[in-house]
Amino acid sequence: MFSLSKAGVLILSGMIAVSVSFADGIDLARAEYGKYYRQITGRTPTKESVRFAIDRSISKRGNDAYTIRSETGGAVITGSNVRSLFYGLYDLLERRGGCHWFWDIDVVPHKEDIDLTGLDVNEEARFEYRGLRYFAHRGLTRFQAEHWGLDDWKREIDWCLKRRLNVFMLRIGQDDLFQRTFPDIVSYPDASKNLPGTGKGYDNRTLFWSLEYRGKLRHDLQQYAFARGLMVPEDFGTMTHWYSRTPEEFLEKMNPPFLPQTTAGYSEKNGLVWDVRDDKWVDAYWKLTQTAVEAYGQGKDRQQLLHTIGLGERRCYTNRQENLELKIASLKKFLARAHRDYPNAKTLLAGWDFYFTWRPEEVQELVRSLDPKRDIIWDYEGDSTRDYRPEMLDLGGNNFTKWGVVGKFPYTFSVFLAFENALDVRANYPLIEERQKIVQDDSACVGYIFWPESSHTDTLLLRFFTANAWSSTSVSHRQVLDEFCNSRYGALAPRMKSLWEKVIPVSYMSDWGSNYSYLFTRKSFGTKQYGPAGKTDAETWGRRLAEAKGVFAELAKIEWQGEAVRRDTIDLARTVLDRMMVMEAGTLAADFEKWQGGAENGAKMIAAANRLAGLADRMADLLELHTDYSLWESYLRLNEIEPVRNPNFPSVLFENAANTYCQSHQYELARYWYAPRAHEWAAKIETIIRSKDRKSPLQLESGEVLRNELQKRPLETLRPRSDRSPKVFAALMEVLSESP
Repeated sequence: MFSLSKAGVLILSGMIAVSVSFADGIDLARAEYGKYYRQITGRTPTKESVRFAIDRSISKRGNDAYTIRSETGGAVITGSNVRSLFYGLYDLLERRGGCHWFWDIDVVPHKEDIDLTGLDVNEEARFEYRGLRYFAHRGLTRFQAEHWGLDDWKREIDWCLKRRLNVFMLRIGQDDLFQRTFPDIVSYPDASKNLPGTGKGYDNRTLFWSLEYRGKLRHDLQQYAFARGLMVPEDFGTMTHWYSRTPEEFLEKMNPPFLPQTTAGYSEKNGLVWDVRDDKWVDAYWKLTQTAVEAYGQGKDRQQLLHTIGLGERRCYTNRQENLELKIASLKKFLARAHRDYPNAKTLLAGWDFYFTWRPEEVQELVRSLDPKRDIIWDYEGDSTRDYRPEMLDLGGNNFTKWGVVGKFPYTFSVFLAFENALDVRANYPLIEERQKIVQDDSACVGYIFWPESSHTDTLLLRFFTANAWSSTSVSHRQVLDEFCNSRYGALAPRMKSLWEKVIPVSYMSDWGSNYSYLFTRKSFGTKQYGPAGKTDAETWGRRLAEAKGVFAELAKIEWQGEAVRRDTIDLARTVLDRMMVMEAGTLAADFEKWQGGAENGAKMIAAANRLAGLADRMADLLELHTDYSLWESYLRLNEIEPVRNPNFPSVLFENAANTYCQSHQYELARYWYAPRAHEWAAKIETIIRSKDRKSPLQLESGEVLRNELQKRPLETLRPRSDRSPKVFAALMEVLSESP
């Protein structure tokens, strides 16, 4: 028996067969199976060896689900929707083909055939939404999604499907949204010149690719995702931010009034929020959303998700109640339009601003006014250990457990991991696993998301996140580590697991932000640097680092071959080296205070300062061994994807990375800024000690002086030059293993 649904989809015994809506997805899944079958066996599969079908009824909880069943002559993969077909396909290739999927590599073995017998797999996601955000900072290609071309995005989207994610979001600027929305007001800028109205540091949004190209790129990559069933939220609301500035032409021709603002951030006109107390400017913002949905998204009737940051990070009035009322009123205006114009879309309300400018009872007031059938608190700071405002300290902090959502209102659990400057391994598994207990069986928690400022920083954390976003029970990081090492490293799995086990306890001693570079680039050497946020003492740091330092001797003997091993060994080494320098600097600062008080520890401090400077040199040596960390090589890759038209862009790229918010493990900065400053500090400390001037402050001229001098140099002159050979890597690890 069969019938036609209202959508014109052919239903056969409850199963959706080939239709206009799903036929393309089935064809794509079939082609993907054929691609990997050929890689594994060297042969083309028979046409019907693996069949695909879609049946919504296999989902018991209403989330993404799939089954894999053996049948005569092959197997059938049935998904609850198009994306679930791909989940089942990649699961089959992993179970029976021996494949494993990572963001940077596919592990695909060679086999005679893929065994399709005895299959009886039933899988359904615990969380309805399982997603990633890609953010707007620039610098290094591995970590910054704005650098990626269409082929990069296709690989990334495929990886999302391989790890059974269903949502991703691009927050990489407005692309050509203003030009499409207000074509008579805003023209396309000349990509060969600096962008009008641009700022400094990360605010320097000077183009490297034209907006025409960026707009097409965004459209094409999202269409690739939609064809495979993924969801992409489009922004709505007061979306003016540092990465989505109002174009100068719009300001000049439209002269929008602005909301009041009591804080200094985003104080330039192109960073101010238009005055949405007047519906004229609500409508103007709304036009941007409508254009985004039509130009990049799924279209009015098919758009599934909309996302807003609200009045993110803004304080409009000094009076808290007035500020709250304005924020809620602004949200309500945009929510009304979202519910009216996109009746099939859920609205995601970002939790970021709640942490920074709201109190728990204020969030609770907002939540009580929302529609649980349409709205979701899209929280992405579940791993926060920080209290951002002094008034929060007396309230025990502010996080999702205090917002009146647990057990009551749809919300998401998340890992934020780190700010832009934290490009190393630092997932706080004890905290994440403890908080996950709160949400695992809470039906109100509808999502598990990873919403960082940089991508691909912590490859193990990506594995942990994707495992837990799908699983109906919590999966510990130790379980994930076992699977991760066995599937990623082959014969080196035991040795790599040993390394990870030593590094993890020291990795999360540094919190969401900061890295070793800040020890050297500021004016003052500062006080003790133990963390996170002063909560982990020197004794704990010392004990954990004593064990972690053992990784260098192990690394010196490892077979440094293959993309995964080369990348991950450097990740592990630089994380330990970073924490070593933080510890050394904290101890040195404490010893200096003792010396000022009369202690005779001067020789010890001089030796420690020189040792610290030597470690800074070694970090530069380490970062030089991989293309992941070079600004110059990242620039070259940008130019390979699409010609960079602005001849000044290498300097812009340096500025985007070298500002105080973004400075991190970039090779050119490590070699020519951080290391020389470390030696200056060592010399300064020795001068003070030998002069016996115990009242002298431990200060240097601002580190920005050297940074500004470097920015005047052609970026190419700072490029890496080392031989990236196993011999050089082993020798460096030997040197580090001998560090006291």
